[in-house]
Amino acid sequence: MPKIEASLSDLLSLAGLSDPSRLRELLEPLKGELDGIEGDTVKIELNDTNRPDLWTVEGVARGIRCRLRGAEKHLARMEDRGRELLVRPGLEGVRPFISCFVCRDLSLDDRGLAALVNAQEKLCATLGRGRRAAAAGIYRLSDISFPVCYRPADPETVFHPLGAEREMTLADTLRSTETGLLYAGILEGAPVFPFLEDARGKPLSFPPVLNSEGTGRVTPGDRDLFCEVTGTDRHTVALMAAIFACALEDRGAVIERVTVRYPDGEAVPCPTVFADTLTVPLERITRTIGLDLRACDLPELLSGMDYSSVTVDDRTVTAVMPPYRRDGIHPADLVEDIAIAYGFNRIDPLLPGDYTLGSPSPESRLGAAVKLLLVGAGCEEILRPVLTSPGKVSLQTLTPDPPVLISNPMTAEYSAVSNTVLPSLLEVESVSGHAAFPHRLFTLGEVLRRDRGRLRTLWSLGLIASGAGMDFGAVHSLLGVLAYGRGLELTLESVDDPRFIPGRSASVFLGGKRAGIVGELHPLVLEAWGIPVPVSAFEVDLEPIGG
Repeated sequence: MPKIEASLSDLLSLAGLSDPSRLRELLEPLKGELDGIEGDTVKIELNDTNRPDLWTVEGVARGIRCRLRGAEKHLARMEDRGRELLVRPGLEGVRPFISCFVCRDLSLDDRGLAALVNAQEKLCATLGRGRRAAAAGIYRLSDISFPVCYRPADPETVFHPLGAEREMTLADTLRSTETGLLYAGILEGAPVFPFLEDARGKPLSFPPVLNSEGTGRVTPGDRDLFCEVTGTDRHTVALMAAIFACALEDRGAVIERVTVRYPDGEAVPCPTVFADTLTVPLERITRTIGLDLRACDLPELLSGMDYSSVTVDDRTVTAVMPPYRRDGIHPADLVEDIAIAYGFNRIDPLLPGDYTLGSPSPESRLGAAVKLLLVGAGCEEILRPVLTSPGKVSLQTLTPDPPVLISNPMTAEYSAVSNTVLPSLLEVESVSGHAAFPHRLFTLGEVLRRDRGRLRTLWSLGLIASGAGMDFGAVHSLLGVLAYGRGLELTLESVDDPRFIPGRSASVFLGGKRAGIVGELHPLVLEAWGIPVPVSAFEVDLEPIGG
């Protein structure tokens, strides 16, 4: 979960509090926990990953203020002084989106600048996915002439990176600076690099890597700033810019619009003022939370959650979220905010009307019996995730059927659903060479397999035996222990499988039902996993073991 550190005096000042003793209580509606106070440093852990606005000290302070005094106005009086940012063609496949704004009359002391830098780093690392989806830059407005230009640049373009002693090319910036080395992977393989400069050609930054030494060095006392967010995801870019604009406004700045003009002629006034609207029937609120709505003032409750507008009629409540929030995607989100505003500790608990006794599922009971047999035969159980990577299944283990891919994976390491448990066993074996041989490892887990055009979730049992003498006979004997213990007839039928040595693998039948496969793993599989000893294995479905 996200954690933030901030100046305690800065947080109390922004929140309008004189005493930190109430912080723990006031953080609860924000799903925050006070992690400790050391001198003037306060540490807060936030348990809501859907609210990036709370990952800043300004957002936490705003949540406390609204809880105590009601909703506030945000980005309501932005002037448009005709400033523009021009996006040039050529960035479409690299980093095409940008949002920006001007803030004036900001009172920025050391604490405020530190908070701004911390918010920038936290949001770029989390919401911006390590600057890949979105990254922010802040500059002194007095050094900038409009219109600003966001354009593709040759890697040999020269500028002076922030903190560097000399000018260098963009390519050298990626190779020679600490920040460049850290984020070079974002632009790996890009034919051109994103570049931001003003109307006179003065460099502003090399997004998402480094600001320029000139305009990009903000110091305490700077009152007028230009802020931008670039990225590959338009929604994330716009939301991050809106969060920054509201945070700076909370510090007393006046926000002014900048119009972004894209190559296709689209003109976007920035920052974007989101106004997501949620509607929920009153009956659903009563049914879900158990509140007597006749005794509740819904507009007042939601004002404490900073909703900008709340309308209640005979049947429904409709509420408009503040511009820094985009987590309202379902009526249930509005119901949750009403419950938070009312206070969970004020809701009377309701005991279940029906009482039932829990019991293990048939699969769990069968799995427990199978594990007992294998542990009794000298095997060790391992537990592994259901998710895996396609490479581990298809390239390293040579499994004939590819796994089912996840359309929006968080990481490549977990981008597919396992259709076999053998890769998880081999992965453990690949790092277990220090342990005395032989090894007998097994696992029982869910797999997702294709079956005549449909997907089926099954329980699969896998076992590997590794070390000298761990050949087909060794793993076949362990399979025999399992069959004998379950009172099933074990028969084999020769079959070729790319995972196993030709002529050393067979289909497994338990009680006359096809159950899986057994054999000696192919040297190519062992080489791919870096396993230096012979390995035999079997994998069978749990269902036939039940008889």
